[in-house]
Amino acid sequence: MKKAIVTVLILGLIGAGGYGVYHHFFADKDGETQRVSSDAENAVYVDLVSAITGFGSGNGLVDRYGGEVEPQDTLQVKLENDRTVKECYVKEGDEVEEGQRLFTYDTQDDEDKLAQAQIDIEKAEGDIEISEKAIEQYEKEKAKANEDDKLMYTTNILTEQNNIKKSEYEIKSKQLEMEKLKESIANATVTAELAGVVQKISDPNQTDSGYSYGSGNNENVYITILAAGDYRIKGSVNEQNLSQIETGMEMIVHSRVDDTVTWKGEISEIKTDNKEEESADSMYYYSSSGNSGSSNYSFYVELENSDGLILGQHVYMEQDLGQDKVKDGLWLEEYYIFQEGEKSYVWLANTSNVIEKHEVTLGEYDEELMKYEITDGLTAEDYIAYPLGTIQEGDPVIYNDYSDSRSSMDGMEDDLSSMEEDLSGMEENMDGVEENLSGMEENITDTEEDLSDVEVFDINDAEFDEDVYDADAE
Repeated sequence: MKKAIVTVLILGLIGAGGYGVYHHFFADKDGETQRVSSDAENAVYVDLVSAITGFGSGNGLVDRYGGEVEPQDTLQVKLENDRTVKECYVKEGDEVEEGQRLFTYDTQDDEDKLAQAQIDIEKAEGDIEISEKAIEQYEKEKAKANEDDKLMYTTNILTEQNNIKKSEYEIKSKQLEMEKLKESIANATVTAELAGVVQKISDPNQTDSGYSYGSGNNENVYITILAAGDYRIKGSVNEQNLSQIETGMEMIVHSRVDDTVTWKGEISEIKTDNKEEESADSMYYYSSSGNSGSSNYSFYVELENSDGLILGQHVYMEQDLGQDKVKDGLWLEEYYIFQEGEKSYVWLANTSNVIEKHEVTLGEYDEELMKYEITDGLTAEDYIAYPLGTIQEGDPVIYNDYSDSRSSMDGMEDDLSSMEEDLSGMEENMDGVEENLSGMEENITDTEEDLSDVEVFDINDAEFDEDVYDADAE
């Protein structure tokens, strides 16, 4: 019984809630239907004027590009060939200052080579000394020799002179080698060339890249440091829209968490020599044209300041057309307005939910933003359509009401929450009713027991007639 009553009440409330939703979207205070979208093939899409003229590119007519915060610079510390690491002084995630030591090479091999080079130089110097003495001796013997033997001594002298030149060349080579070895030993400790965060440390025995930022040849990269300080934004543009951006273009960067939080910068580089794999974040955040089946390219935005940005944070960007400048009055993009003679019109959704040619009065014109101030004939609560050539007066309309629907749904959630509380209270009341019914059942049971004790007489019975007669007599 209780469940049946509660079910009926719930259905009634849901029905009332459904009527409330309908009333919220499609009816005014007097109950007259308003703003009903059509499903006709010739229906015209209309947008809320406040959304069109509001902050940013809410009307979808300005392309937005996905982006990611990355460092301005990346330091790739590569291992020198044939050298091994003796000790590393940092770990991944450490913040390092410029000049701070990162690791030290093992110099034992260089020290051994240095000692051997010194020995080789001393041996070469000894060979030179021996050759010089031999030449001196050959000169003396040649002076005493006959003409036939002089040729032999001359040959011996030339041979020793050649040996001296070889030894001198070897000494110079070894001296250069020693200078490099000494420099290598002196510079065995490698320091950071910029301040930043240690992003990756590779296995020194299997040097491999794999870091996420920067570019270039990653062979033998041992430590990767992301520069501290200002950041830049790496964006992605579809090849179909590549012509719409250029270096030097001013951009507005939006936080994805709060659209009102912005940064400003300009495009410093567009890379067209390498294509990117398509991913959810590399695609446009919003674009007025499609990009299916085409490649994406990277571009970079240098920021005026990066306060509040976090490395790796995802953002979206759009060209800075001055849309963040707050202007008094109602300013509408000029492409929504069309002229007939000396009068200006917009396509307006009227109260009958059909499109009509509606006259507006124009005020000042902003050449930079390409917007007109509307001084009369239009309000922020009106709905208008982009003036396509296919629109005919009297066409039905479809309302683009996503933002309003969302706020309305929020209100509906609050209403439903209150309904749940009311139902909870009703269930408590029903519990009380059930207890009362239970008590009533007990009373009825007692009454039945009392009635069972009452003697029942048959009016057709002779004894009953006698009892009645005696009672009448008395």
